[in-house]
Amino acid sequence: MTLCIAWLRSVGDAEELLMASDSRLRMGCAWDCGPKIMTLPRSDAAVCFAGHTYDAYPLMIQMANAIASFPPSRSRAMDVCDMKGHTIRVFNQMRTLIHDLPNGQDAPDPPDAYFLLAGYSWRKQRFCIWLLHYDKSIQKFTYRPTGTWQGVKGRKQICLAGDYVDEAKTRIVDLLRARRRLTVGGFDMEPFEILRDMIRDGKHPHIGGPPQMLKMYRHMNVKPYAIYWPNRASAMISLFGRPLLDYETTEGSVMDPDSLEMEPLPSYEVRRSAVQAAALDDETTRRE
Repeated sequence: MTLCIAWLRSVGDAEELLMASDSRLRMGCAWDCGPKIMTLPRSDAAVCFAGHTYDAYPLMIQMANAIASFPPSRSRAMDVCDMKGHTIRVFNQMRTLIHDLPNGQDAPDPPDAYFLLAGYSWRKQRFCIWLLHYDKSIQKFTYRPTGTWQGVKGRKQICLAGDYVDEAKTRIVDLLRARRRLTVGGFDMEPFEILRDMIRDGKHPHIGGPPQMLKMYRHMNVKPYAIYWPNRASAMISLFGRPLLDYETTEGSVMDPDSLEMEPLPSYEVRRSAVQAAALDDETTRRE
């Protein structure tokens, strides 16, 4: 399963929207490099899934195909709010195409899939976050918009989906309270910090692997984050949950998951040397 989070981040007077997830897929084993966040053929939105991969991946990929094949959506002339409605219709159409069911079964099993869809609406002039989910009472996919926290002197907006959601919410609230920011201001990187800590502590078997994250801007562009994982000292860099090979590169900067600071991507020579040194340190520790 998954823990995925989308939240509005306040940076001074500016706002940006972040989306983060773990990278673990389970299928009788744990596979810690699964892409759970997908950028879309339009540059103002992204989607993340939680649930069973065989339910989620076909829907998410066809969602991207539907955007890419329809020029008004691909060019962003169709606002992200309207694109959300089109996505729901695509999901529900795909459900009608399931057939050849087991003997005695009249309808397909309800899908175990949830999606966080987020983006910037040029029509509403603000970021929007929706939880797309299957409603058994109407036997269709529908959506729930994410509002802002009430009683807060600022704008706090967040949505979580997947496993351990209640624990993650409690830990986010506790962290904000400890920093005296529960009722004032917006979020900074607190949701990522909680996701990072829950992955690391080893007490949550359904989440794991490198965290993956991207940022959405008001100028209607999306930027994926490369992240050092499991820490800066390892010199290992992951992108969308997969550790990069030592000769791979990526645009932009790399984030230290502990200091949360960004730094330029090291050169191939520096990365290769650092990875080799970290591996040697690990081997020495094991021998001792």
